[in-house]
Amino acid sequence: MRVLVVSHLYPSPGVERHLFVHEQVLALRKLGVEAQVLSPTPWVPRILWRDPRQKRRGQKPREAVRDGVVAEYPRVPQIPRRHFFARLGDLAYYRVRRLPSLRSGGYDLLHAHQALPDGALAQRLAADLGVPYVVTVHGADVYQHFRLGGAVERRAKAVLAHADAVMANSSAVARLLAGVAAPERLTVVLNGTTGLGREVEPAADYLPGAPLVLTVGYLIERKGLRELVATVGRLRAGGRRVNLAIVGDGPLRGALAAQAEADGVADAVHFLGRVPHQRVLALMARADVFALPSWDEAFGLVYTEAMAQNTPVIAGKGEGPEDFIADGESGYLVPVRDADALTGIIARVLDDPVAAAAVGEAGKAAALALSWDRNAQLTLGVYEKVLRPAP
Repeated sequence: MRVLVVSHLYPSPGVERHLFVHEQVLALRKLGVEAQVLSPTPWVPRILWRDPRQKRRGQKPREAVRDGVVAEYPRVPQIPRRHFFARLGDLAYYRVRRLPSLRSGGYDLLHAHQALPDGALAQRLAADLGVPYVVTVHGADVYQHFRLGGAVERRAKAVLAHADAVMANSSAVARLLAGVAAPERLTVVLNGTTGLGREVEPAADYLPGAPLVLTVGYLIERKGLRELVATVGRLRAGGRRVNLAIVGDGPLRGALAAQAEADGVADAVHFLGRVPHQRVLALMARADVFALPSWDEAFGLVYTEAMAQNTPVIAGKGEGPEDFIADGESGYLVPVRDADALTGIIARVLDDPVAAAAVGEAGKAAALALSWDRNAQLTLGVYEKVLRPAP
């Protein structure tokens, strides 16, 4: 079976982000699926580069091979997203439709990650090639594109409605796809755990001996970071010596620093910025608890990564992580936007390390069960169902 994977999220040489698409491709390859990747890259001329991201995109190779997987990175002119986002997939189509790899054909189906822009591109390419297309929804479509309304919402829903199959990466996402994708074409396929089974030494050099709460993510409102900082203030006021390490950057950083200062815990809230992935795993292994009480969380690979390090995790109740976290058994689920509840759970973890260790061990087992091999088996089942001749 030959599959063309369409994903602007696919990692490029030297970039260790968004590894989940690559991990899935590798696992599918073990099942006999021959996959090639098409990763359209937003581009502006060198003279107009204004930030590091534009520079990274401009320096991507046109083609690269990663672990034996061939990926093409065709350039697509970058335009203001807020005005033309609904049509980005169409713009990419006109730039890539004449690629030799597409003209040669031979693909059995196309697999897009996200309805927009990748699914819209896959829909048009599939029509040209006369093959079906499937879409994996990771969260951006349901939590962002549907809520934008107008042309963006209509286009995203149309792409999913016409797809031969839709895979949701969590039950929470699948619930939001009700009425968009027909039930018989909708399947929940949980992600795997990146770096499954990788042995990591705890970062013993980081705040040795101090109780540590760790969080990792983009610093925006929906990650629940204000509640985390407030929790540190309440725990400190209650006499607990606790530190919060925040890995990542984003627009909320200044506000969070000001909040920590106002709460009198600036010395206990540490902003680490961007950190290499291996160091992140070491910090996860070092932490007493990993907490990310976010909402609109489709799946959350960082939870499974922390769980794989034996570290108890706290996630939002009713969100994607409920598929792999049993509250009080393999992790903890907290109502979002609730600093009181979050404070109670973190205090419980810090006050009873024996019980927390048991939760950490159960969490590790749950994370390791989320293998990419399992994900690939389910994904291949969707492919085979789509390609099965009609009775």
